[in-house]
Amino acid sequence: MADWSQLPQDLLHLIAKRLKTRIDLFRLRSICSSWRSSISLPPKQHRHTPIPTTDDSKFTLSLDLSEHTVYLIESQQQGSPPKRWLVKVFQDQHGRMHLLDPLSRSKVVGFDNLLLDLREFKVFELCQEHVLHRTATYGVHEPWRSRPVVEVDKVALMCVGPENNDFALVTPHRDGGGLAFFNSRIQQWITIGSHPATSSCIAVTHFEGKFYAVDTKGRTISIDQFLDSKVVTNLGSDAYMKYLVEAGGELLVVEAYLPFPNAEGSIGSESYRGLCIDYFEVFKFNKEGDKWVKVNSLGDWVLFLGVYSSFSVLASELPGCKGNCIVVTQPRWKEFNLDGHDTYVVELESGRSGPLENYPGFSKLLFPGDMGTSSA
Repeated sequence: MADWSQLPQDLLHLIAKRLKTRIDLFRLRSICSSWRSSISLPPKQHRHTPIPTTDDSKFTLSLDLSEHTVYLIESQQQGSPPKRWLVKVFQDQHGRMHLLDPLSRSKVVGFDNLLLDLREFKVFELCQEHVLHRTATYGVHEPWRSRPVVEVDKVALMCVGPENNDFALVTPHRDGGGLAFFNSRIQQWITIGSHPATSSCIAVTHFEGKFYAVDTKGRTISIDQFLDSKVVTNLGSDAYMKYLVEAGGELLVVEAYLPFPNAEGSIGSESYRGLCIDYFEVFKFNKEGDKWVKVNSLGDWVLFLGVYSSFSVLASELPGCKGNCIVVTQPRWKEFNLDGHDTYVVELESGRSGPLENYPGFSKLLFPGDMGTSSA
């Protein structure tokens, strides 16, 4: 039997360079002590990154970029069938790992200071989610705002530069003035607002080296890291919500349409709980024609549509789940205030939908009560 600990270091480093995610490097390092000492982990670039901002006489604004990672985890305990879970992991400024709801930012109770033994679990990275925390501290002229106001924005981020040591990000401008673009190399914010498509963007993502943003009417704009932009297509729809998500190497836009009226309430009512979406339509981006093409079936893919990011997984990788489905989280309202989120499963073929608890396969996947992790 070959002694893998004696693998030449130059070959080991060549293998490490071809691995795309930190979790794959962790798994490579876990093979033996000599590999662990030979392979260093790259620094976490965007876990907690202060972002410069412009001054405002009314308040002091600070921006902080944080990174969350969505994983598919599989148990490898002997004598029992494998189980799988979808989890979102966040590492705080003190190095502690926290488990979050994959479709929101809610903490999963009982999993603070998360520890995973890679000898007992297979871990696959699905996507990274980046959010921008805006903390505004108001002056004495607005005494009713005695506490800092913290708001969270979703952003699309991609690494740039010769060694991918820098990053660029795009986020919808909170004041409705287009898209806000930031490049870490020049440490400057730039507003992109030369076209109507940027004035009301509701979804942003990055795909094949470019940013894509879609507005309320379905107008879609592409932007590269050098700020070259163009309107690539127009759906011309009035869907309530749009999501951008990649599946099988394709860029998809998912449109959600509201029912009128809704039997269980409506958005903005005093109390509301229930799936407020009547139906979904899915389109894929045709790069050759710069247009959206309607998709009638997702095949084996399942789309997970979250508050700050969306991702896809093959149903064949998820025990007890079937494909051609959408799993979506919706806000829960109580007395005009956000009271958490509820998750629903939508079957595209039949049009049926229901709360997550009605779909045991998906429910067990998203709530890792028996994951067996250790916490301190």
